[in-house]
Amino acid sequence: MNDIDSGVQQAADKGLRICITSGGDEIRNRSYVNHAIYAGEHGFNHQLGIGLAQGITSQYYYKLEIVLATLPFFDWIVWLDDDVYVTDMRGRQIETLVAEAERHDQFLVIAEGPEEPDGTWTRVNTGVFVLRNDPRSYKLIERAKSVDLKELSERWDSERSGLWTNGDQDAIWDAIDSDEDLTRGTQIVAHSLLNSRPHYYRAGPEDAFAVHFCGPGDKAMKTAAFGRRFGLGQEIVAEDLLNRWSVRKRQSMPLVEILARRLRWRIRLGTKRVRRKVEWIRSTHRWK
Repeated sequence: MNDIDSGVQQAADKGLRICITSGGDEIRNRSYVNHAIYAGEHGFNHQLGIGLAQGITSQYYYKLEIVLATLPFFDWIVWLDDDVYVTDMRGRQIETLVAEAERHDQFLVIAEGPEEPDGTWTRVNTGVFVLRNDPRSYKLIERAKSVDLKELSERWDSERSGLWTNGDQDAIWDAIDSDEDLTRGTQIVAHSLLNSRPHYYRAGPEDAFAVHFCGPGDKAMKTAAFGRRFGLGQEIVAEDLLNRWSVRKRQSMPLVEILARRLRWRIRLGTKRVRRKVEWIRSTHRWK
């Protein structure tokens, strides 16, 4: 047995309480079916939360309220945005990452923000993270909640930290990066281990732990198109697991609808680009 397998076994022997957690200010996607099945397959708890609270100024901050409400009841939580779907249902990535974090006294495991098709990237992506019930976790969240995003945007170094996203991701990275205690306690891993993108998948769903349909666009169409590539419905769950977990309602978008919605989105993007170009010409009196 190698060190990683030994660590996973020790974590199991401890009986660590791990919870798969997601939510927002509303239920938008059927990703909760995917999350619940993954949790059940691995013996984890599953919580779907509505993070309504006073004083929230960004749609991205509902997750922080859900995390604060959930974390005290577990040893670790795994946060999944509602546009994230676990694809490697049988892999033991979470067990391994938790075991490694326990060995090294880390409180946070988070993935790098991989390069997107348009060339943008971020130092981390908060669509998925593994968080320990630890004083450093509460310190991180409180610092992220209290940061002035406008002030942070003015000192943001895009060369060092990547794309500014105007939300919790920027605040969390700033908190980690500016506090030595938080930096030491954080493990940044490859996107394939936690939080990947559709364009990185080649052989099958097991290419990465989870796929994230982040950013703007028709997420239902993107999810359906990705699932169709691998013979899956919009839950991104194999039929045998849907049957095992008694999932009666299943979604599968017809190919013609996928193509039509993709075309509408491309036309919309093209229209936006033309409008931006016209506005730029009017303001600068230049073509290039």
